Amino acid sequence: MSNRLENGSLLLGRILLAGCFVPSGLAKLSNISGFAVSLAAAGLPSPGAVATGCVLTNVFGPLALILGIAPRLTAGALIAVTAVTTALLHRFWEYGGGIRQLEQATFLAHLGIVAGLLFYIVSGPGAWSWQGWWRGQASERQAAPAQRRGARAPRPA
Repeated sequence: MSNRLENGSLLLGRILLAGCFVPSGLAKLSNISGFAVSLAAAGLPSPGAVATGCVLTNVFGPLALILGIAPRLTAGALIAVTAVTTALLHRFWEYGGGIRQLEQATFLAHLGIVAGLLFYIVSGPGAWSWQGWWRGQASERQAAPAQRRGARAPRPA
């Protein structure tokens, strides 16, 4: 039961983390040039190239996250994009009043997403993922309890 709970929790966590990126990824995809302009206004060099990389990461990263493909690479790319865009576009300390509170809440929420991605790097995607299937973890974990219940190993001759 604990393997199912662990793998189910890891899958649910991957789905929820991916859900954090889909709305912003689709919004940026629908207006890449506007996103590039906001990056240029923040002083980032080559804003068009950076915007394209961010959009690709925000669109394909969640898919890789859900499926559990290349977990460290996926999480690293999503952390980089989140950190850069958060540091450049949600500088709450430059504002006052209600806008400051909104930007600070967004900044802190993005820190929480980065924390979740760091946990994902450490824990891995689990057996219910592409990586788990590829490595055969799901079949190994299902076979292990059957062996413990009474199946005896052959005695050496």
